[in-house]
Amino acid sequence: MNVNTNTWNRIRYTLYQPFYDLAGNYFNKYRKLSIEALNLRSTDKILIVGAGTGLDLNYLDQQKNITAIDITSSMVADLMGKAEELHLPVEALVMDGHVLEFSDSTFDVVILHLIVAVIPDPDRCLSEVRRVLKPKGRFTIMDKFIPPNGQVSFIRRLLNPFTNFFFSDITRDANPLLDKAGLAITQDDAYKFGIRIIQGKKGKKPRVSEIVKAKTNVFSENSIDLPITTSASTTRIRQKKKTASKVRSHELNLNVLNRFPELETKRLILRRFAVTDATAYFELRSNEAAMRFMDRPHFNNTAEALAAIKDTHQNFRNKTGVWWALADKRNNNFMGYVGFKDIDQKNKSAEIGYVLHPDYWASGWMTEAVEAALDFVFEELNLHRVNGDINPNNEPSRGLLLKFGFQKEAYFREDYYFAGEFLDSEIYGLLASEYNLENK
Repeated sequence: MNVNTNTWNRIRYTLYQPFYDLAGNYFNKYRKLSIEALNLRSTDKILIVGAGTGLDLNYLDQQKNITAIDITSSMVADLMGKAEELHLPVEALVMDGHVLEFSDSTFDVVILHLIVAVIPDPDRCLSEVRRVLKPKGRFTIMDKFIPPNGQVSFIRRLLNPFTNFFFSDITRDANPLLDKAGLAITQDDAYKFGIRIIQGKKGKKPRVSEIVKAKTNVFSENSIDLPITTSASTTRIRQKKKTASKVRSHELNLNVLNRFPELETKRLILRRFAVTDATAYFELRSNEAAMRFMDRPHFNNTAEALAAIKDTHQNFRNKTGVWWALADKRNNNFMGYVGFKDIDQKNKSAEIGYVLHPDYWASGWMTEAVEAALDFVFEELNLHRVNGDINPNNEPSRGLLLKFGFQKEAYFREDYYFAGEFLDSEIYGLLASEYNLENK
């Protein structure tokens, strides 16, 4: 069997997953040393490549912007649990380290612990690391390498077929790999059993001939799994003004839901719900004024809010819903939310929903958020129709829908039961052909 494939990595690390933490704890002291040497700032945007079950998170408790990827979905599921226990806002994704699905110059820091000696093509991985690092970006690597002098001992050569099959290649030379990728070493510390912690920064751009392979699309044997996500900040989609003459496809563009679409407006960031939003979310969904026309049960505690946040994550993974937390750009404070449920692939439709905390009413915040959300689902996701279902007594909600061109299509008398009585519904609809951003 060829062990230098992602297929084999997925198989063996899925099998190892129940015991990974027990074995991985041996390396925790090196993880700690590696991360401490970075002297991280709280504002640093961090990427962990080959994050496993999230053992690095214990040493990142002060960080607010973490993205962690691994090729094994069961590992990522465990990582999500650790992030929630630590109350860390982690973006957890199932992703191939050879093909980092991020824009150029995205991260301040990349952490690679026990991955460079495992990944099938380290040249390609490190080239991708350089690409996604910001111009002054830094990296840290902790792994099992041969000494800097490039000498491979007889014992290493003898053991490597065994270790490579079960764990990793112990004959890799970090120095030429990093030099070829355009990553400059600033510190290199050796420890027992071949462990080295190598720190560095984004260096000179490698020659074109060296990066052609890294720019090739995914391996023919590989397929990129859909992301499993927990919290803030992936690709940011700035709002674009579209024309009504755009030729539309008959299919939904579900690729835009492969990674959570973070949106940006003049005053807002529309981001994924984070586990750290649970308290503010509970306060919103237990607020009498905010919930007056919601016709939904109030939350009784933060545990219920956290469970609802997990539901939004699951809906996104299933591509049946997308919900954005609204955050003030100035301080990232949670203000409310907007989103779409019941995404119908066949009929290209979904239902919009939104709630804003009363502290932010009458200042145009929700108008700004709904415009960004509608722009995304019509112009990026390629919905044909958006539905709105409101309590007829909710005048502000009606006014908001009418502002964006929604048309009243139905009035259902006593069509649902809530809090001991039958209530009416007012139904609105907006078609993609009616949604012309230039005329708003």
